[in-house]
Amino acid sequence: MKLVVTLLILTFLISASAKKKVRARIAGGYRAKPYTMTYLVGILFAKSHLSKIELGAGTIISNQWVITVRNVLIYEFIEVHFGSRRPWWGYRRKRVYSQNFYFHFDKNRTLALVKVPYQKFDERLDRVRIPSYKDWRNHYVGAKTVICGWGNGKVGGDPPDWLRCAVVKPITNEECAKYYPQLQYYEMCTSGDDNKGICDGDIGGSVVSFQGKMMLIGVINLRPANCSGGWPSIHVRISNHLLWIKTVTGISYR
Repeated sequence: MKLVVTLLILTFLISASAKKKVRARIAGGYRAKPYTMTYLVGILFAKSHLSKIELGAGTIISNQWVITVRNVLIYEFIEVHFGSRRPWWGYRRKRVYSQNFYFHFDKNRTLALVKVPYQKFDERLDRVRIPSYKDWRNHYVGAKTVICGWGNGKVGGDPPDWLRCAVVKPITNEECAKYYPQLQYYEMCTSGDDNKGICDGDIGGSVVSFQGKMMLIGVINLRPANCSGGWPSIHVRISNHLLWIKTVTGISYR
């Protein structure tokens, strides 16, 4: 049986029954102010035509490119919600099909790119820069960094209606390996201090340093088993994928 009800229609069902369908996201933090975090997009996705609709996120890096992880690009299309503090109520909504999904050639890496219809930037919508080649060794350890998502701070909790953010700090992989021994070199961690971190549904969202220029330094990948337990959160490091991003999108900075 083919999926005949579009994701655009399902957004109304999600907004009406979010407490049943959407699990918790950012743990700790504050409600984002209007016209901030304009680079973040909500992504509605499914694992099959019979599965429930789930929430993910992505980050705008140019007028036509969103970066996320492959875990939200499972079905034949996704729905991208631009320019809203609500994940399923963007003032621009675009269905994007799988021919516009680009995966890293190393299948062990989860980073992915999505080519979207051209988006004109305004006060609601903008991109965030990726690091330049000269900064590829910079791991931004201790830098002021923000993570954002739609939800509260415990597994299975009821998500709030509005985007929430938390200020965290990147830590070294050596420190993070005390919690996650199998950490890969192209992964990065942010501290779980003050019980701040990611939770269910945040996958694909952004890790942005705001110490100096706003800079996308990571993409949210894995959460701790206990979102409020103070454990570090794991992300994919952008600076270890700059050549691949340039090859696919042509985007690079010197």
